[in-house]
Amino acid sequence: MLAASDPTIAIVGNVMAGQDADAAAEHLGRELAKAGFRIAVYASDPMFLDVPVVRGYVASQVAKPRSIDLRYPLNDPKTQGQRPAFAEEATHAQLFSLKADRRPDWEMSFYQSLNEVDGILLLGGGQTTLISGVVARGRRIAIVAVATFGGDARKIWDALQPATDLVTADEISLMARPTWSAEAAAECVRSLHAQLARRAEEERQRKLEALRQETSVRRHAQLAVALFVAAWLTVPLAWGADLSLPVAMWLLFLSPLLAGVSGSTIRLVFDLRQGVVPLTPQSALTTAALGLIAGGVAGLLFVTAQMTTVPEATMSGKQASRLVPFGVVVGFIAGLTLDAVFRKLAASDVVDLSALEARKRT
Repeated sequence: MLAASDPTIAIVGNVMAGQDADAAAEHLGRELAKAGFRIAVYASDPMFLDVPVVRGYVASQVAKPRSIDLRYPLNDPKTQGQRPAFAEEATHAQLFSLKADRRPDWEMSFYQSLNEVDGILLLGGGQTTLISGVVARGRRIAIVAVATFGGDARKIWDALQPATDLVTADEISLMARPTWSAEAAAECVRSLHAQLARRAEEERQRKLEALRQETSVRRHAQLAVALFVAAWLTVPLAWGADLSLPVAMWLLFLSPLLAGVSGSTIRLVFDLRQGVVPLTPQSALTTAALGLIAGGVAGLLFVTAQMTTVPEATMSGKQASRLVPFGVVVGFIAGLTLDAVFRKLAASDVVDLSALEARKRT
C-alpha cells in the first residue's frame, strides 16, 4: 500500500519538441515509480507531458496502488464535467486515484493543487509551465526543470539558483544535458530525493532554532521573575525589621538596581515573544546592563530628592526603610521603559549654560 508520507511530484509540460522528449518523459515516469514517488497528473492529451510519464510509470511494474493522482475540475464549463482518461486505466485502474475539484475552472484547480505537492517535474511547455515553475520556486519545493528540450521549462532552468532554490550547481547542470538517456532520468529523480532531504533538514533546523529560542526566552523569563522577587523581598525586609541607617540606605540604593534589571529583562522577554528583536546572548546581556543603569540612575535621583528634604539630624533607618518600596517601583519602571529613560537623559541639559549664552549676545 502507498504510505501517507510518500512525496507527490506534479507533472507539468509537453512533449512537442519531438520523439526524444516523449521517450525522455517515459524514462522519467519509470524512474519516479522506482523511487517510490507518487505523481499528480492533469491532462490526457498526447501532447502533454502527463501521458508518456504515466506510460513509463505504469510500465515500471513497481507502481503502488493509488499512486497516480488524477486531478481535474468537475465544474469546468470547457470540459463539461468530463475528466481526463488515460489508456492505462483500462488495465491498471488500481494505480489511479481520481481527485475531482469543485473550483469552477481548470486554471484555478490546477494552480491551487501546486500547494499540495512536494515537487514538480517540468519539461517543454509554455505559459502554464512557466507560471508553475515560478509558483514552485516561490514555495521552495523540489524542482526538476529539464532544459534539454527547450520550452518554458528552459526559462525556469535559467532562473534556478543554488543559494535560493533547493538544487545544487551540479543538479542544475544535470538538467541541461545535451543528450538524454535512462541514466539521466534516474539522476534527475535522485535530485528530487536530494532536494526533499535538504528541505526536511532545513525544516528540522528551523524547528530546533525555534525550540532553542523558546528555551532561552523561558530562561530569561525565569531570571526576570527571580530578580523581581529579589527586589520585592527588600520591601518586607526593610519594613519588617528595625534597621540601622547604613543598612537601610544600602537596601534603598540596591533595590532600584535589582528592579531595573528585572524590568529590562521582562521587557526583553515581551519583545522576544512579539518578534520585535532577535534573541542573542549579546542582546540579553546588553539589555540587563542598560536596565541596571536605568534603574540605578532613576533610583539615585529618587533617593537623593527624598533624602535631601530630610534634615540630617532627624534622618533615621526607619525613614530610609519606608522609601524602599518606592525605590523598587521607580527602578522597575525605569528598567521596563529604559529606552524612554535614556532618551530623556540624553535630552537633558546637565549644565545650565543660559547665562553664558546671554553674555555672549551682549
